[in-house]
Amino acid sequence: AVINLSFTDIGDYGMETLSEFLYADNAALKTLDVGFCNISPRGMMSLCQGLKKRNMRCLPPLQGLIISGNTISCEVAVQLGIALSAEPVRNKRGRDGRRLSFTNNDDDCEGRDSPTASQSNGATSAYKSNLSDGLKLLYMGSTSISPESLNALLSGLGPSCPLQELRLQSNRMGPKGATRLVEFLETKSDNRQPVLPKLHRLDMSYNELGDQGTSKLTRAISKRAKVNMTEVSLSGNYMGSKGIESIMNKLLQHKLITLNLDNNSIGDQGCQLVAASLPSIGTLTRLNLAFNDIGCRGVATLMRSLVGCESITSLGLSGNVMRISGAI
Repeated sequence: AVINLSFTDIGDYGMETLSEFLYADNAALKTLDVGFCNISPRGMMSLCQGLKKRNMRCLPPLQGLIISGNTISCEVAVQLGIALSAEPVRNKRGRDGRRLSFTNNDDDCEGRDSPTASQSNGATSAYKSNLSDGLKLLYMGSTSISPESLNALLSGLGPSCPLQELRLQSNRMGPKGATRLVEFLETKSDNRQPVLPKLHRLDMSYNELGDQGTSKLTRAISKRAKVNMTEVSLSGNYMGSKGIESIMNKLLQHKLITLNLDNNSIGDQGCQLVAASLPSIGTLTRLNLAFNDIGCRGVATLMRSLVGCESITSLGLSGNVMRISGAI
């Protein structure tokens, strides 16, 4: 079952009411969408409470949660990570061994106790979950989540969380945000396996990463050789040719299907780097290079490269300046 309340402006009061439904006898509930509903940290804490009680009543965890466009404070991030984990909440402990509890405080996130990847490893839920159970889709675009809060939330999920798709667009994290995400992705679980072993779709668009942040992120992805990334979105990140070079060099080992790089500034040089790498990514079907200051030279090189790339079925080049000769 799916509950879609996006853009309904239910606010904090509506979220408090909805949270009671989450732990009612509704084992069929799979996905909850409350995106852009004007929910403040107070309402988000109600969501955390409802998810916690759902867990404690041995109901199956949500497989999809869309909370984009609302506000995720530090305290919400910590508690939400715990609540979305398949591990029973009552067993969660912080770094000092103390039990982690749900509170309504909204303190600074720096230095806060949050579960580490290794502490959550091997957890078994009250309903005997396995790797196929639990959260698979998490959308947190435009939530004002900070890099520290994101790290705390992901750590709370646990290293074996079966998350497949993570969307964090439009949070203005900058290079610092990329660094914190990289720190988490490079963490190993107790059995030396990558954290979030099912993650294969990542959206970090419009986060002001720049070339530096982009390079850090793509290096971290490339190191996760056992986790195949199929979709990467890095639109609108003030990326130039240096960032593109890092992406194309580091992601060749992955069987990418979708690569979104629109609304950057890669220019002709960046486009030529993309073109040179295309023959090595035989699985790529969708490539978006729209609004990238690409001229005739870059487009011409790209067109020649596409002659031998039968996998490409969708190519976005809108908003680039080119003459007729560059489009042929």
